[in-house]
Amino acid sequence: METAPKSDEALAYNSVIAKRARLQSMLSALLDDPVLADVPKRPTLADVDTLINLEKGSAMKITVVKMDHTSFG
Repeated sequence: METAPKSDEALAYNSVIAKRARLQSMLSALLDDPVLADVPKRPTLADVDTLINLEKGSAMKITVVKMDHTSFG
């Protein structure tokens, strides 16, 4: 079993870095859109899934407001 030459490994690594940078750039552009103002700046998959379900009408968002006027979702 032969290993890939170092130049191929470097190209693959650079490709992964470039893809990650493009994805981060696209994500930043999407999160700056005013329509998506309720999306956290660093959303988890669960955050995105919840927001999609809210938009589709298949989920509810519940916020509990306590007597001391603090709240949590």
